Amino acid sequence: MIGTQAIDPALPSLRQSEFCGLAGVARGPITPPTGIYARLWGSAKHDIAEGVHRPLLATCLYFCDVNNLNPLALFALDLSWWRSTLDELEIRRAILEDCGLAEHQVILHVSHSHAAPPTLSELSDRPGGHLISAYREQIKSTCTRLLSEARTNVRASTLSWGIGACRLAFNRDLVSPVDGKVIVGLNPVKKADETLLVGRIVDTAGNIVATIVNYACHPTSVGGANRLISPDYVGAMREAVENDTRGAPCMFLHGASGDLTPRRSFESNVSAADENGREIGYAALATLASMYPAGMALEYAGIEESGAKLAMWRERSATPSVVIRSRRETVALEFVDMPTRAELQQAIASSNEEFMRERLRRKMGLRAVMDDAGKADFPYWVWQLGDAFFVALPAEAHSPFQIALRERFPHHSLAVLNIANGYLSYLPPREGYSLNTYQAQVAIYKPGAAERLLEAVCRTIEDMLGEPSNS
Repeated sequence: MIGTQAIDPALPSLRQSEFCGLAGVARGPITPPTGIYARLWGSAKHDIAEGVHRPLLATCLYFCDVNNLNPLALFALDLSWWRSTLDELEIRRAILEDCGLAEHQVILHVSHSHAAPPTLSELSDRPGGHLISAYREQIKSTCTRLLSEARTNVRASTLSWGIGACRLAFNRDLVSPVDGKVIVGLNPVKKADETLLVGRIVDTAGNIVATIVNYACHPTSVGGANRLISPDYVGAMREAVENDTRGAPCMFLHGASGDLTPRRSFESNVSAADENGREIGYAALATLASMYPAGMALEYAGIEESGAKLAMWRERSATPSVVIRSRRETVALEFVDMPTRAELQQAIASSNEEFMRERLRRKMGLRAVMDDAGKADFPYWVWQLGDAFFVALPAEAHSPFQIALRERFPHHSLAVLNIANGYLSYLPPREGYSLNTYQAQVAIYKPGAAERLLEAVCRTIEDMLGEPSNS
């Protein structure tokens, strides 16, 4: 039996980050029309995909407090990345205008699959490019419809978070055995971030409404030789989780993966994507299995006398937080020196290699955001839902960013979202510039930008934690 000695009130309980409010979810397909321009790799030998591996999907999660106030809309789309500021902003503005929400209340996040078609209207002159404009309209109409459905579907819910691990991701800054230069590929020497963050939304009856999987790993299971439209590993990951949660939609949030690649990368067969996805999905299910019921914590309950004195821990009720806040902030970051638009156009016209033209076209899209001032305000979004935070960046941060952020706030669950509300290239840590990695070569910001952004985000989170609670 459990002893009757006084229980030490200083002994902490084991709690999971939680938010209690209203939540709704909706999902719809955004698979492109057959024949659309689908070249994303400079090494590809085709312009138009030959089929579809798995459908591309859009998922919307809508949150608000118990009084139906402070709404937030999070979109996760199976798309690659935005080639310019207007490429993304036109779609997000259509959503904002339709739903009546402010800019800080909407996050449009893409999975970064490298087997999804580009959406840039300026590619209309390419084979299949005439279908891009209609595809963009399809994306916009789907997102606005999903937000309306998610709003309609809201119910009292609790969002709980569990922290697990997945070993799919590897560092991708490999020192070439040929010439000693850093190339992009699996580096078995340097340890990668294994953190897997899983969210579970349940209603008052305990039914799972939706799940969230936040993991940092480039969706590059398949490379330029793949000829199928695909969500990469995200598709099989969702399938594994949803099969075990009675079909509740699973939303994937792509983390700070600028320096991470999956174990199987750049392959021609989509079976690599399915294998990688199942690994993440099973890890997510293991994390879900480790979580407590909503509104519960594990607390020390005393000693049971047996052959040894046994410390007994039992589930006890714990009140979830109802705090919901959102901010859009900026931090000034300095640009690197870059060729002018005219110089880039000339270089594209004179190049005989498609991979080089692809690199230059990507740089051309980024050049449009840079002016002669040498620096500009970099936007970022921070949402607080209970004890957890979403940090959304319109760029590709590297894993040290999310590692440092979580170390600064160890008592909170933090989901970092790369390529959200725009795209402004890579944000490598200082080390990347000294190693002259690919990411540092194409970054538009000077060394120190990632560290400056990290400090700004930390200040924002500290400010939000210091605000009066509405719980």
